[in-house]
Amino acid sequence: MKNLKEIIIQIVQWGTTPKLTIENKELVLKQTMISLYQEYLAIAGHTPEDEQEYPEAPEFNFEKISNTIRSNFPKLGFYQMILDPFEMTKPDNGLGDANDDLSDIIKDLMEVQWRFENTSDKDALWYFEFIMRNHSERHIVNILKTLKDLEEQS
Repeated sequence: MKNLKEIIIQIVQWGTTPKLTIENKELVLKQTMISLYQEYLAIAGHTPEDEQEYPEAPEFNFEKISNTIRSNFPKLGFYQMILDPFEMTKPDNGLGDANDDLSDIIKDLMEVQWRFENTSDKDALWYFEFIMRNHSERHIVNILKTLKDLEEQS
């Protein structure tokens, strides 16, 4: 759990601290996304819900997070994706946004972090597993693919 908290702190800074001066930012982002994914896979399906009632987490400002990410990763932008990867005859394309992907991940992790600090570890872990399974996992995959595509483009 200590490792998860440290990973969350590292990732959240991308959306809360403008113009970070970190060498090889894209590589560090890729490494932290993989570490986060590993933490999720280690607990997937093994997190009982905390039945206690807690107050709702505050709203985190998506636009501010997105603008901060833009200052740290100006190359993260739009990409094309296939909407149904199993449609072989004439698949439809869609448009994704890597900045939006990372903004969603960070916003989700800010709530996990808030839960660690204001509810219980059990509640925070349950929410982390829930939000990863239902929302953030796809964004992580998209970010990793985008980072690889940008790397190959250079």
